[in-house]
Amino acid sequence: MCRNACQLPEQSALRSLCALRENHKKRYYNMEFFSIIIDRVASTNVFNIIQGRLPSRDTHLQSIVDDDLISEFLSEIDRLSRISNSLSDNENAVVPFDISGELRRIGETFFLQFFPQQIQDRLREADSGFLFLHVDHKLRNVPWELLHDGSCFLADKFFMGKNISGFWRDNPRPERDRLRFLIIADPTEDLEWARLEGEGLFESLNAEVSADRLDVQFMAGRRISKLNILNAIKDRDIIHFAGHLFHSRDQQESGWLLSGDKVLRAREIEKAGFAPDLVFSNSCLSSPVLSPGPRQTGLDVDTVSEGEGARFNDLAGAFLKAGICSYIGTNWEIKDNKKTYDFALNFYRAIFEEKSVGEALHEARIHARRSYPATDLTWANYVLHGNPMARIFRSANRRTFDASRNILNARRIEESYPMPIALEYARFQEMLSKNAPGGEILAVMIGAFEKTMQVVGAVVFGNYNYLNMKGAAPDTQGGALKSWMDLIYECIANINALSLELAASGLMEALQMHRDAIYKLITWRNNFLAGGLSQENQDSYLVTFQYLFDNLLTDLASLRRYRIIYLFEDGKKAMVLHGRQPETINMLPEEFREPVLQEMLQRNHSSVCFYNSSRKIILSLDPYMRLDTKSNIIVFPEFTKPSAAVGTAQQIPAE
Repeated sequence: MCRNACQLPEQSALRSLCALRENHKKRYYNMEFFSIIIDRVASTNVFNIIQGRLPSRDTHLQSIVDDDLISEFLSEIDRLSRISNSLSDNENAVVPFDISGELRRIGETFFLQFFPQQIQDRLREADSGFLFLHVDHKLRNVPWELLHDGSCFLADKFFMGKNISGFWRDNPRPERDRLRFLIIADPTEDLEWARLEGEGLFESLNAEVSADRLDVQFMAGRRISKLNILNAIKDRDIIHFAGHLFHSRDQQESGWLLSGDKVLRAREIEKAGFAPDLVFSNSCLSSPVLSPGPRQTGLDVDTVSEGEGARFNDLAGAFLKAGICSYIGTNWEIKDNKKTYDFALNFYRAIFEEKSVGEALHEARIHARRSYPATDLTWANYVLHGNPMARIFRSANRRTFDASRNILNARRIEESYPMPIALEYARFQEMLSKNAPGGEILAVMIGAFEKTMQVVGAVVFGNYNYLNMKGAAPDTQGGALKSWMDLIYECIANINALSLELAASGLMEALQMHRDAIYKLITWRNNFLAGGLSQENQDSYLVTFQYLFDNLLTDLASLRRYRIIYLFEDGKKAMVLHGRQPETINMLPEEFREPVLQEMLQRNHSSVCFYNSSRKIILSLDPYMRLDTKSNIIVFPEFTKPSAAVGTAQQIPAE
């Protein structure tokens, strides 16, 4: 009986998974997609827009911008970046002016000067989407992400990529369900955080991504030779490099600096016969103007007269010409610190959630901007050379049981899922580590499952009210868990019937795909709480319950990507209710002028909310999820149980 009950409805799951793929594809291709081609002749810029797949009516638009204005804009960006870097090791230092505010002001001024009015209007009116800029070589140093439309930076709104004329060529490749990853860290052994970055990425990616999705190789230290790397890159899809870059006026002679002043050059990578899909270069320049001293013997002295941005962009061009599809680099010198590792890790997390390269970089920016001090410009430094719509990873249609993967994924659940889920799941892991009796472990896992359904219900019902939907009225009293889920699916059906979507993209599809499994878990829960499972059956149910529940949590990754927050009364700060400890953040940078978001913040203050930063949606989860500020307890509607109740409130631990 137990064996039959544990069988997965494979055909139904496969149909649901296909539907998930189709819905994701519709969302993906229905987004705004702008390609803007910018040529420059003397002081005149000529613009042509391709919106979707066809040229728009706005072609051959022009603006006149003198070289000295571009030069002054780049000089100001360089000045602010150097100030930001100088403060990276002293975040409590007093700054005589607002760095982010100054960045916004010069970004808005240049936006108004550079773009014709028609393009300004197009960019302002777009809610979000992909923006692919094909720019003249003379404009290669402009950090387009930092132009400001009056409400936000372009990088806040768009998934952006850049193609410098003559650097990049379209070379589409199939998405893979298993990525081969190479990390090269600190080959010169003089960048402590580059080494720690490589080690941290190797450990974190192995811990968070199962072996059937990722094959990661790690190389570090002086023993790395040119031959070692050339052998290693032949079968790699992604290369992450943390170390020094070497620049030459001859792009094909640029490359990675190794021990003993050796350089692995772009032309040598090109001749290796295999180019990866993505190179992520978290790197410092090595050139006479930046790093004088004995190390520079034999290095190219022509770099002295060039600006830093030119060197970085030309290095990107050298790698792109070698056949690499996507290259992520920086606009200016990065600091050797923990933030570069943190930024890269969040980028790769998004890649393994099947995000495009542009979307993944956007998510890493959001994380950095929210988490780092206002004086830190890490979020502003990174740039994608290549098509922002390119996707590298797609999960296979199979789901294999991997006990080690489930153990390792527990860390991600405990660190980044909504706090009620994270804390209950941490309790479950603790019980496992103590080899507690199967019945006790199953009881705790059931509690984690209930918390998951309470959070899911709060998001669905809150979204339902946000859309002013008629019909099914969410029950604020909780009631039976099965009735709660019935109502969730009824709300989803009503939303889907109107071709609308939830603010938590992917949540609807995941719930549909796991519908049979969810109701099966509810049935087992009710039987267990009513005393209907014998002691000998509890261990069998425990294994299958964990299998189904872990797969459900994996596909509910949108609960991790978006934020459950408590808005304080002033509407400016919020408590992020994720992981095992709450975190206080500033909701919006001071320079972010977005009237709609400001109104949402004021309207929903003093309540628990769902926040989708990329779509600029803040919706209240009250009364389905509330914070009792006197007791620091997250409160949900209660579920009736056939036996002794399991707690429906979750205490927030003290900081």
